[in-house]
Amino acid sequence: MSNLKTFIKGLTTKPPLLFPLVALFHILWLLYSLWLARTATPANMEWVQPLWMLAYTTFWIFTCDGRKWAAIGYILLACLNLALYFGLVRYQRDMFTSPIFPTDLLFSFFIFFFYRRLTDGDA
Repeated sequence: MSNLKTFIKGLTTKPPLLFPLVALFHILWLLYSLWLARTATPANMEWVQPLWMLAYTTFWIFTCDGRKWAAIGYILLACLNLALYFGLVRYQRDMFTSPIFPTDLLFSFFIFFFYRRLTDGDA
């Protein structure tokens, strides 16, 4: 249990203040996406949105922990979302792209700006 406490303390004290606040934003949006998809069957396409948010949240939390692979993963996920957004037609775009489209690009710029401060804690 102390490892979990250490992990959570590191998430809130290692990075700049902006990063834990964005992590909270991701967690709240993930919960909201899960709430919206609660009545959908597992095979329904409504589960794509919570899956996007789960991926974004996971990468961002590990970015707060100082993992460079997570920062790169978040940026690549945002690039994939950008390609899907401009590559799909309107009705497919709403179904298959991330629900936080413009803000994920803004968060990617935050990662670019603070990339040198990340410690690559998995080494």
